[in-house]
Formats: sequence, C-alpha cells, structure tokens
Amino acid sequence: MSNNDPRPAATCNGGPILGRREVLGGATALMGLALAGNAYAAHHEKADHAMQHTMHGVDSKLRDSALECVTTGDDCIAHCLSEFRSGNTELAECAMRVQELVIACRALAQLTAHRSQHLVAFATATAAVCESCEEECLKHVEHHEVCRACADACKACIKECKRIAA
Repeated sequence: MSNNDPRPAATCNGGPILGRREVLGGATALMGLALAGNAYAAHHEKADHAMQHTMHGVDSKLRDSALECVTTGDDCIAHCLSEFRSGNTELAECAMRVQELVIACRALAQLTAHRSQHLVAFATATAAVCESCEEECLKHVEHHEVCRACADACKACIKECKRIAA
C-alpha cells in the first residue's frame, strides 16, 4: 500500500500486516546480506590464512619470544607483589625492570604482527630493556625460580631481537 492509499491499513496486534511484496522484498534483502557476509568471511579467511603463513620464520620467532617474556614477566611481577605483601622489598628493583620488560615486549609482539616499519629500531630498544631485566633477575635466581624463568625468556628474546636487527 502506498501512503496516498485512502484505504485503512490492515493491522494485527496493533501493527501493520505486510503484503506479499514487502515480505518478498525483505527476504531478498536478507538473502543479499547473507551472501555478502559469506563473501566477506571467505575473503578474510583467505587473508588470515595468508597471514599465518607469513608469520612463520624469523618474525614468528621474534613475536613468540616477546610473548614468552610477557608471560614470564607477568608471573614474576605477581611473585614480587606477593613478596611485597609479606614485607620483603628486596625485589623492588626487579619488579621495576620486569614491568618495563612486559610493556616493551607486548608492544614488540604487536609491532611484529603488524609488520611495522619501525620493527628493527624497536627490536633494538627492546633488546636493551631485556638485557636490563635479565641482569636484575639473575641476582635473584637462587631464591626465586620465577626470576630464573624470566631471565631465560629475556635471553631468548635478546637473541631474536639481535637477529632481526642484524
């Protein structure tokens, strides 16, 4: 029905009853959206698959080592906080270096995934952050196993950062 139609609109439960044309038009539009959505998903699935293949090799090793630093660093910070709660503040400097490590390595992993043009420069800077963290963590490995894990992750990440920077 058009808006100029003098006949009253048929209603059901207070709302208008749709005619066959409106129903078919709506169904056609929904089908078009569904097909477009499927095409979009297929395109992005191919792009994701291609990205997975390009993440293999040097870049994936760098990203994985950075993410390992984030994981072990988070564990180390949690341990430091537990020590602080018990009154032991000997790990304060360690906590500071590890916090820097987590920040830098999280950013490095993201820049690696995005294929940043600044990756080499950032990897060089991150290697310096990792070296500071490793040095501080090594002071505590006798009494804190979590510091050993963090230092080992730092060492691996330093190696990958230097390989990228070379």
